[in-house]
Amino acid sequence: MKVVGLETIRLNEYPSIMFLQVHTDEGIIGLGENCVGVETVEAFIHESIAPRILGKDPLEINALHETLHQDFIGYSGSSIAVRATSSIDIALWDIFGQAVGQPIYQLLGGKVREKIRAYNTCAGTGYAKGSSNIDRKRTAQLGVVTDGDYEDLFAFLNKPEELVHSLQEMGFTAMKIWPFDEAAIRAGGQTIMGKDLHEGVDIFRRAREAAGSDFDIMLEMHSLWSVPAATTIAHAVEEFSPFWIEDPFRHESTDALVRFKQSINSPLTTGETTGTRWDHHRLLKSNAIDHLMIDPGWVGGITEARQVIGLASAYGVPVAPHDCTGPVVLTVGTHLGATYPNIELQEMVRAFYYGWYQEMVTVLPKYENGYLTPPTAAGLGTQLQPGINKRADAVVRWSKLG
Repeated sequence: MKVVGLETIRLNEYPSIMFLQVHTDEGIIGLGENCVGVETVEAFIHESIAPRILGKDPLEINALHETLHQDFIGYSGSSIAVRATSSIDIALWDIFGQAVGQPIYQLLGGKVREKIRAYNTCAGTGYAKGSSNIDRKRTAQLGVVTDGDYEDLFAFLNKPEELVHSLQEMGFTAMKIWPFDEAAIRAGGQTIMGKDLHEGVDIFRRAREAAGSDFDIMLEMHSLWSVPAATTIAHAVEEFSPFWIEDPFRHESTDALVRFKQSINSPLTTGETTGTRWDHHRLLKSNAIDHLMIDPGWVGGITEARQVIGLASAYGVPVAPHDCTGPVVLTVGTHLGATYPNIELQEMVRAFYYGWYQEMVTVLPKYENGYLTPPTAAGLGTQLQPGINKRADAVVRWSKLG
């Protein structure tokens, strides 16, 4: 079998998402995906990856993974190179599964559980229609609040009690919110004013009182804060038992992470924007991380994700795959969650799951009563919906053998 074409598809309606299809001479097509800055990822795929993968056997995943890790420049963290390679790697595993007639979870050694607990990240319909690299203000992320849509960003900011009850009715036992982001945007994140602190804490308090003690609430901080400001916020919400505090500041400074962790009592998580096992090892070795996040589309694909999951296990740290990105990454995370014992949770966004994800792919992991189950068909178990690359707003680019 040979790779004969790489097809990238972007949609103007959802400018942060890119789909990748790896075409083979036997007619098997592997599906990959990436999110945020995708025009640059697309360019890297066609400029730097296509010459190294066209004509090669897609089942030689380890060899191709090593080849694509040999970039001369720009290969660190969750760089464009890492994210482009992640998309390719996911598609190659999809081809592998289809070639042997087995789902991804079986290729990874089989299930340790039938389903994985899901938590709802409280984004809404508008969250996927912009770029978090360009505009991080609430006004750019809020969708139009209409009946029948899950506009959970508006809900947690304005009606946290109703949001919690709605999630509980659907079987969710955990959610993630970010009530302090706008304060960071206004003030630059170096300090937090008393009024802003009170406003954010009040949202968290109302959510906790509505949820009771048997419902987990994660505090997302989107890497917007300084260590002193993040510490002030962590102390202020501590009495409401956050399940974790996530990404309070950019984690390139390991010393800052350690200093922060030593100053708070709540669990800390980070890692979703980290690429490759080497950076994750740095985080784990610091002993500052209580929970580790990975994004299969940003860490290096399935091949690299399983290395990171193994490292985390050696450190006794549970893993939670990220998804506020796209349906392929959600599907990959659910396969991993069924396979690895130290995966504790799978993130999902119900506004995406019951909204635009349905428009993009043929099958999604099954959500039921707080849990996700991976597809059972070969490979990822899903495909792009027919005609996605023919949409009027589709931007399609090809690299072909010969």
